[in-house]
Amino acid sequence: MAYNDLYGPAARAAWACQVQTDKLKVNGFDYGKTEEDLTELGEDGWEAISTLAPSFGSGQAIEVSVILKHPTA
Repeated sequence: MAYNDLYGPAARAAWACQVQTDKLKVNGFDYGKTEEDLTELGEDGWEAISTLAPSFGSGQAIEVSVILKHPTA
């Protein structure tokens, strides 16, 4: 049975999605900047729902991505 059959089309939330990615720099990741960026996004109503950290070679992460969602109007 489909979602709309159970709950109706109005019950389904619509979301905007965004991916915030920070790249590895010479001195490592700038976690302070990442925290500032995510705090600002959170104040704007964005919610972090997942992370992704692809690795390269011996397992060193080359970037860290945070997947966010925000309800649409």
